[in-house]
Amino acid sequence: MKIAQSEPATESLITCPKCGREQAPADECLRCGIVFAKYKPQDDLSHESALPASSSRPTRGAPGLGWRLFRLLPWISLAITATIVFLILKQAPPLAIQTDPQAADRVSEKIAQLRMAMESGRPYSLSLTEAELNHWMQNNLAIASTRQAGEANQNLPNGHEAAIQPVHSALKDVRINMIDHQLRAYVLFTIYGRDISLQLDGTLETTDGVLRLKPLSGKLGSLPIPHSTLDHVVRQLFDSPENRDNFKLPPQIASVWVENSTLVVVTR
Repeated sequence: MKIAQSEPATESLITCPKCGREQAPADECLRCGIVFAKYKPQDDLSHESALPASSSRPTRGAPGLGWRLFRLLPWISLAITATIVFLILKQAPPLAIQTDPQAADRVSEKIAQLRMAMESGRPYSLSLTEAELNHWMQNNLAIASTRQAGEANQNLPNGHEAAIQPVHSALKDVRINMIDHQLRAYVLFTIYGRDISLQLDGTLETTDGVLRLKPLSGKLGSLPIPHSTLDHVVRQLFDSPENRDNFKLPPQIASVWVENSTLVVVTR
């Protein structure tokens, strides 16, 4: 009697999930070589790829404050520049100066006495009030002569055209306030067709025969000048080749200062 050989039990075989081969239990497929423990069906991979990015990889943080500021830096710089230019072009209001109908006669007499004292070499002390000082400047500065000649439709004196015209093209008005021992100067000048005002507060001093202003504060247009650059601005004003000779005092003048809201000039 023949005994039929029984086939291996199907329950002991496993089917490869990738290629479908039935084989004895093992770690790898004998046909395609996949590792059963690491293999994931295609459906599972498609499902994972369809998940939101936040579930598959760590989310990228939002840009930090430093990065946002870096992107805004060009716009911030443009806004600051525009504000500075606007404040510079916005003129400060002219100073209100004292007026006196008799100032013209008094200042003429005082200046004549000063000249006589300088010519004779005798000591003399000149005191000018705010009204007298401003009247003298308006009648002796080149800008005043040019403006008055233009308004009267008169010709300038011979020899003054070349000297006055450059000043007229830059300088338009000068006003002085004297408060206790300090001086406030207001200057209106033109640069490239634009009127710009400069206001300086400080004290007058005489150094090596040259009149200087020791600045305390200042404004260019309506823009306050930082104290760190104020000294540099004043040095440029007083030491420029165009103005250096204008602030040089005659040898007979010993010193000039402001005292009790009065300008004092003392000869040697």
